[in-house]
Amino acid sequence: MLHVKPVIDDSCMVFLRAEGVETSYGEGVDVALYEDERLIGAAHVTFLPDTAVLEGVYVTPDRRGFGLGDFLTRATMDAYTRSLPLFRVAYVSEYFVKFGFKEKDGGMEIASDAIKFPSHCGGHQ
Repeated sequence: MLHVKPVIDDSCMVFLRAEGVETSYGEGVDVALYEDERLIGAAHVTFLPDTAVLEGVYVTPDRRGFGLGDFLTRATMDAYTRSLPLFRVAYVSEYFVKFGFKEKDGGMEIASDAIKFPSHCGGHQ
C-alpha cells in the first residue's frame, strides 16, 4: 500500500544519501513516499512567506516507471497549495507544464488556485 507523510527528522536525507543523491536543501519539510513500510521516495519543500517551493522529487530506480513520482508530486502539491497562494518549483522541467506552471526566475511558478491536476497520472494511460 502506498502512502505519503511529511517528516521533519533526517530520515529522508539519510535515505537520499544512501541512494547516492547529493542534496543541499534548505530548511523545510520532507514528504516521504512509502510502499508498505519501505521508504521508496522523497520530496522536499521549503517555504517563503507566501510560497511553497518544491526543491526536488526522488523515487528509487526500481520503482520508477509506475507513476509513483507523479503520485508523490501530486500529493506534495495538494498538501501545500491549500495553505499558500503560490507554488514554485526550484528548477525548470517540462513535466510541470501539464499543471499550468510557467517559467519564472530560473524555476517554475503557478498560483495555487490555478493548479489543474490532469485526469490521469503519467504512469497510467
